[in-house]
Amino acid sequence: MFLLLLIIAGVPAKAQKPFTEGTIVYKVKLIAADQKEISGVYTFVIKGAEIRKELKLNNGYQDVVLLNCNNNKIYSLQSRGNKKYAIQLSMDEMLKKQEKFSGYTVRNEAANNKNIAGYASYRGSVNYKDGSNESIIYTKDWSPTQPITFERFPDAKFLPMSFSYKDENNIVMQFEVDQIAPGPVETSAFRIPADYNMISYAEYKQLSK
Repeated sequence: MFLLLLIIAGVPAKAQKPFTEGTIVYKVKLIAADQKEISGVYTFVIKGAEIRKELKLNNGYQDVVLLNCNNNKIYSLQSRGNKKYAIQLSMDEMLKKQEKFSGYTVRNEAANNKNIAGYASYRGSVNYKDGSNESIIYTKDWSPTQPITFERFPDAKFLPMSFSYKDENNIVMQFEVDQIAPGPVETSAFRIPADYNMISYAEYKQLSK
């Protein structure tokens, strides 16, 4: 009925937009069991089916993952000493790990009392099929186009703005959007740099022994 009234009044309803190209930057804080904190930024660069995820922490740690959802290729860029490696990972294995987060529901939705990065947001509870749940703040203005974009929110119909969880090492990881910048990005962001040696994950595990 409300939608009908909008149409009659000639006022366009705000439609959710797929985030097909641009950059999303999260402020990150890691809290260890001993309460030591490490901060940093987690940057998503998106161009169609290609996604670059880059985590930079203030202790010098850096992790870059390149995903191409068209050809199901995924690489992790790692450095060991003065050597650099592009480690080919399995997209199937990544999707399998994500399965435990699928089939979730968002409950207890309520308007958030402040905008984040200039966008209206909502609070809710993400309830997983194993009975666990997490609080989340999200915007309905955008949604990812690739189901794998956010590991803990596969095929999300929203863009997560603020959330936290505890990983398998009992480290609490907190994320909050600092910037959302839709627009053209360079294809070079998704290329493996020429000074990186391409190896398989099995080869990388041998190097790590």
